[in-house]
Amino acid sequence: MTAQTFTAGSAAEAVAQIRAQLGPDAVVFNVRQLPAAGLSRLWQKPRIEVTAALPDPPAAEADTFGELRREIAALRELVVQPARSEAAVSAQAESMLEFACEPPPDASGWRVGSLLQKLGLLPLHAQRLVERLQQLHGTAPPAAFTEELASACDVLAQWWRTPSLTSAQEARPFHVFVGPPGAGKTTALCKWLTQAVLLGGHRARVWRLDGQTANTAELLSVHGEILGVPVERHWDKGMLDGSGEIGFVDLPGLDARDGVAMADLRQRLAAWPDAQIHLVLNAAYDPQLLLAQARAWSHLPISDLVLTHLDEEPRQGKLWNLVLGTKFALRFLGAGQNVPGDFCAASPEKLLSATFAGKARDSSTFPTSRERWQTTC
Repeated sequence: MTAQTFTAGSAAEAVAQIRAQLGPDAVVFNVRQLPAAGLSRLWQKPRIEVTAALPDPPAAEADTFGELRREIAALRELVVQPARSEAAVSAQAESMLEFACEPPPDASGWRVGSLLQKLGLLPLHAQRLVERLQQLHGTAPPAAFTEELASACDVLAQWWRTPSLTSAQEARPFHVFVGPPGAGKTTALCKWLTQAVLLGGHRARVWRLDGQTANTAELLSVHGEILGVPVERHWDKGMLDGSGEIGFVDLPGLDARDGVAMADLRQRLAAWPDAQIHLVLNAAYDPQLLLAQARAWSHLPISDLVLTHLDEEPRQGKLWNLVLGTKFALRFLGAGQNVPGDFCAASPEKLLSATFAGKARDSSTFPTSRERWQTTC
């Protein structure tokens, strides 16, 4: 199939162009916002760019939705895959070690702490891990590094948190996405929405709301039209009550240092006592900055973390800093800007796989971010 690019000023205009030129069977591959150039960005409304194409003529056994259907099938496989036991973590560590380097021991005699620091874990948490291993197995490490790493994986899995939901939150899912500017909240929402509608068969409704600043995420409105999901610009509680729909709320990014904006957000969140509040963070940021951002939002009723931009970060061992250094559970891991794209539920197995996967034979080289992410999901 040959993809075509359409530029428009609004979601409705983009959909109209696609239907006029390609017809109702067109498949949308990507939506992104185009920033205005120079000083014109001060008065011009941002435009959007949509990439779409007609699927190739189907074979007798093929599906008319072509590439999108295959993408959804891949997403379905990762969504419905059964959970693995903690015992599987050790077996996974054994299999990963054929590619891992064996670092020199640190002052304690253990090697896993220095390895994890090279993979992004902060020294404080690496020391905590080694101290726990010494409590469990004695001061001397196992002779085989494979046993040492397997034991470390077991401990990390035991420290993993799972999101804790109330019965009301489980009975009527209502998701609110918050976070700093540029973290990828809207893209993460679109990916989750796609899984809920196309894979889960759920009905949904989206609110694209303004805060202290305007919500300019036009791609959310475009995606809603493509999925046939209503995207509201103003909050009305009655739209969701008793409807059986899943609710998604997209709010503008906020700088946690803006006290006025954060106070306004706290007041808004208080109106949704049964909502699941997802803090979206850019996983490509420096570990200390990630921890600082998580702590800056910790006074709000955050349910869990959604981490994005994993395709830009080769050292995903640093994500364990959020597990060990905050009170939050990790909910989803996301990569790339394409929708539906890479987006999977977080688990200790997935994060351990992302931490150690690859074919590096020495500590100075790492697999690319995309290779590491494909190994994870």
